[in-house]
Amino acid sequence: MSQEFTSGAYLVIQKGPLVGKRVELWKECTTIGRSRDCDIFLEDIAVHRKQASIIRTPAGYLLRDDHGSGDSFVNGHSVKDQLINSGDQLCFGNTLITFFASEGTRPFQFPTSRGRESLVGKTPEPPASAILDFMGERSTLQRVELPPETTIGRSRDCDIFLEDLAVSRVHARIRELPGGDYELTDNHSATGTFVNGRAMARCVLKDGDVVQIGANQFTFHRSPGLTPR
Repeated sequence: MSQEFTSGAYLVIQKGPLVGKRVELWKECTTIGRSRDCDIFLEDIAVHRKQASIIRTPAGYLLRDDHGSGDSFVNGHSVKDQLINSGDQLCFGNTLITFFASEGTRPFQFPTSRGRESLVGKTPEPPASAILDFMGERSTLQRVELPPETTIGRSRDCDIFLEDLAVSRVHARIRELPGGDYELTDNHSATGTFVNGRAMARCVLKDGDVVQIGANQFTFHRSPGLTPR
């Protein structure tokens, strides 16, 4: 079993059935493929059942082609195994994914443009002091670090895109307050935003609060080792 750890590295799916999804790399070895046994399940018929792995090594993150057919690509080049850098474009079948790494300093801000603007070379944002945990594919725990402002909704322009007809286009917002707390605001949605089972128009989130938007549940946590300023 792969060891779990805290990482600033993550993937953002830019093209494919799961476009807009962000996945944090929280294991020593993260498997990718069309099998539901993979850590990242890609519902893409052009992807092999066990396509590739991203492995955390002392030198950085390494992409390894597990199928051996030469159809795992980094920046348009077929690779067998290659160290990947922040901003690299990974391609498997019809799925395009961007890799972002903390590179031992600070994580990049969660992209709001769904990959239409490159984050390479831009100044990294300060570390997020809060996170949202949610259940992703195969009921695996996934994690999103919260930047100073986050939009949630059915629009692909939202920071957290929810493909759920019960969710409004811009359903809710989470923003960091001057003191370091995070405030959740419902954006006059049709079905409401719930915190710990109660409908809320606006509230300050506390560690462990469960946010329900449509059929989606998120658990709010302060990042380990960080407290409100």
